[in-house]
Amino acid sequence: GLSLGQVCHIVQLAISQKKLLGYLNGTVVPYARSQSMVKEKHAEFQQPCIGTGRTKGSMVTWEMLRECLQKILSDASSGGQSIPLSNLKRLFRSKFHAELSETSLGYAKLSELLQDSRVSDLCDVKLQGHGYVMVPAKPKAKRNLISLADSLCMGDVVSYVPNPEAAPSTCSNLLQKRASFVQPLRMDEILSEEEPSPKAAALQVSVGA
Repeated sequence: GLSLGQVCHIVQLAISQKKLLGYLNGTVVPYARSQSMVKEKHAEFQQPCIGTGRTKGSMVTWEMLRECLQKILSDASSGGQSIPLSNLKRLFRSKFHAELSETSLGYAKLSELLQDSRVSDLCDVKLQGHGYVMVPAKPKAKRNLISLADSLCMGDVVSYVPNPEAAPSTCSNLLQKRASFVQPLRMDEILSEEEPSPKAAALQVSVGA
């Protein structure tokens, strides 16, 4: 048979990953009857999953959520404390007289709601002990970009990509500049069978290069 630890592990997998079991009023039940299933259905249609007797204020919207989280995190940062997720809804009721419902914002779990891109820059969710807590998000480190041109002392060099239509004129200007370095030769120097003149030797060296 299986040990107690193995049975507990199987039950945990059935609850957390396989969605075969769930919780309802503190007991383990088939997932179709669980509170998690009810919350997923409400999140799908963005409906609050709160009893009418518990509703004491307006429902929290995305804009309201961001503003309230900033105030809560500011107070927590001054005291150097983390905020248990189990206390977050109570804080919204006591401080802002508003009801925080993750299902009305499209999420079945509060921890997943706080990881949405609209508020994830404000807070991080971490596992601490036997529960999750919310802490202020750490500022992302800025990356320093290294320019190869700066390292090669090419700051004054302007990169230029010529227009294909202007290519003939560009080549013509380049040839004109090179022509200024070539000295003209006389025909008798070219046809002479004797030792070439210094000008012809310079031309041969230039052509060979």
